[in-house]
Amino acid sequence: MRTLDFLRHRVAFSGVPFGEMEAALGRIGEGEAWEAAFEAAARGLRQLAEARQVAGCEASAAQAWLWTAAAFQAASIGMHLDPDRDGWPGRVTRLRRLARRAYGRALSLDRELGRAVTIGLGSGGVRGYLREPRGAVRGALVLLNGLDSICEAELHRFGEAFVGRGFAVLTLAVPDTLGAGQAGVGFRVENAAPAVAEWVRHRTALRRVPLGAFGVSFGGHLALRLLAGDPRFQAAAAVSPAAWLDTRQLALQRVRRMFSLAFGTGEGEALDERAAEVRIDGLPAPAGRLLVLHMEQDELFGPQHCAAIAGWGGDRVEVRRDMAEHVGTSRIHRWLPEICDWFAAEL
Repeated sequence: MRTLDFLRHRVAFSGVPFGEMEAALGRIGEGEAWEAAFEAAARGLRQLAEARQVAGCEASAAQAWLWTAAAFQAASIGMHLDPDRDGWPGRVTRLRRLARRAYGRALSLDRELGRAVTIGLGSGGVRGYLREPRGAVRGALVLLNGLDSICEAELHRFGEAFVGRGFAVLTLAVPDTLGAGQAGVGFRVENAAPAVAEWVRHRTALRRVPLGAFGVSFGGHLALRLLAGDPRFQAAAAVSPAAWLDTRQLALQRVRRMFSLAFGTGEGEALDERAAEVRIDGLPAPAGRLLVLHMEQDELFGPQHCAAIAGWGGDRVEVRRDMAEHVGTSRIHRWLPEICDWFAAEL
């Protein structure tokens, strides 16, 4: 799938209204830069949110603030189309901070959307959001970022599907792609797994519910690490997960830049050294069940990654396949309900 098509599907999933997306894509077709077109859309949606809030229509304002956050994040992923442009870290970070601010406005108006939380660790803390369903809670799922996704857009939309099935959802900013670099835990989330599990257990409504993890792409790799880090994680689902990062992925400038921003490595030798540590070798085998959804047309993490993960997890791993591109962005409407069903059965 061409990069532009991939981004279109992703923007649609993240929650940018269809009309705003089509208008921005029309301007892009006429020569406007992706980043500028979607930032303009975000500013228009922000005006809508502010107007609804002034009018006292809090529910409508909250929805418009969510749209605003999604549009600012959509603007930031324009780096995929122009990864060599100078000044990209500052621009991407600025847009994602605007997304975070808009998301916070939405949560302040509608508490059912969730609340901001921080999980303390020995070396600092990890920020995130907790969202609980109405009625009985059937389980709690920890959602983790990919290299260029954020809690305030993509993870919020994934969380909606799980909350709708009765799961509490904890979205964690790991990696923190707002430019926090190595703050918190980095990618070794197996070391933080006991603290995360303990934090969940201290929530009264979640004290006795089963615990799982979910992520796509690099977030899928992190979900494997959480599963390996504490037996209280009883299940995890990973879509197009990486088993490692090597020269094949790091030859792509956009991947280098995403990794650099997420983990504060710079773009030279330090990045290569840090990325070489991203491996499942040495991780303890999981105690819980793992579902791997492998995309047959994945050009980033091919079948060798799926095979390595299956070998690592042994009979605890179930592999399912789909004929789609990396993370199957064009088919989320098909595979996400399937993963919800799997968690409902496993937890």
